[in-house]
Amino acid sequence: MTSMRAKREETVKREAGKSMALREVFAALCLAPLLLSTSACRNREPVDNADGGVGDGGSIFGDDGGLQECASSTAKAELAPLDIFIALDTSFSMDFENKWIAVSAALDSFVTNNTSAQGLGLGLQYFPLRAQCNVDQYSVPAVEFEEFPSVAAKISASLAGQQMYGGTPIVQILEGAIAYTQAWRTLHPERKTAILLATDGVPDDTCPVATMPRLPNSIGNAITLAGQSKDGSVPVFVIGVGADLDALNQIAAAGGSTQALFVETNANAEQAFLTALNQIRGNAVSCDFAIPQVPGQTIDYSRVNVVFKANASAAGETFVSVAGAGDCGQAGGKGWYYDDPNLPTKVLLCPDTCHAVSAAGQGQVDVVFGCSTIVL
Repeated sequence: MTSMRAKREETVKREAGKSMALREVFAALCLAPLLLSTSACRNREPVDNADGGVGDGGSIFGDDGGLQECASSTAKAELAPLDIFIALDTSFSMDFENKWIAVSAALDSFVTNNTSAQGLGLGLQYFPLRAQCNVDQYSVPAVEFEEFPSVAAKISASLAGQQMYGGTPIVQILEGAIAYTQAWRTLHPERKTAILLATDGVPDDTCPVATMPRLPNSIGNAITLAGQSKDGSVPVFVIGVGADLDALNQIAAAGGSTQALFVETNANAEQAFLTALNQIRGNAVSCDFAIPQVPGQTIDYSRVNVVFKANASAAGETFVSVAGAGDCGQAGGKGWYYDDPNLPTKVLLCPDTCHAVSAAGQGQVDVVFGCSTIVL
């Protein structure tokens, strides 16, 4: 491969002369995987020497892994703002074993302590409502989506007014939540949206029969709805209060999570539920980054790279660009792609990459302009 590369560079020099911008030629070759190996594109880029001669210029990566010589500018990538719709169980069984006391106190603590959470919005609806099987009522939230800090007081006040009642119509609340969140996404495509189902039970004999197109309340229908919501780009997360119920794991898996998070009803239930809320908030932030706009610069999307730093003092790590989500498995947990290859507006991290970035906590993602995109 090394000899092939040398021959190609010699051909370019012979045909175009030393005055030709070889960096641009090499960039074009790097975008054609059949012409050069990934490692060649990833590690080296020819540059013009100061005296007008041509050399290979060494690695484009410094010891810290950051792009260097060719970079024209760097901008911090900002996560898309997030809205979480909470579907909260107020069924009769939540009155036992201090479940409601722990859950409501934890949620109140969550909103009280996140009043400065930039870009985070919450919405809230309870189930069952008095008309337990009326899906249209579930699609109108008790607290509509609103960002912090203003939403905090509204949720606290709403929680204080609740009484436990009735069964567990999970299918009906999911249908209503999906209708509301999908309508919201249509109006606010720049925001990420997720559903959080918090319950101490599974679909029961509430609403056993429903008029089409409405669905009966069953575990199978709940799983189907969670999958449909995920496919519509609204993942469904689940917190189970009480026993580890396999059915809730199935709903969570269909909704895009590995499994449900379970909170035992003991002295630590409030803190455990709060911990689960914070974890889900982190998991819900799928790694979609709006492409920063640099004043006075027109973006060449073949010369964009994504660099991650685990913390302020850590070395930078340059991720590799893949064609789309279907190619993420080849990126070794360090891949990204554009939302639209023809007209990009966002950089999307592959799922494994997103998980690693989210786990870092204090990490930072930068978009670097001017260097040939490092491609798979």
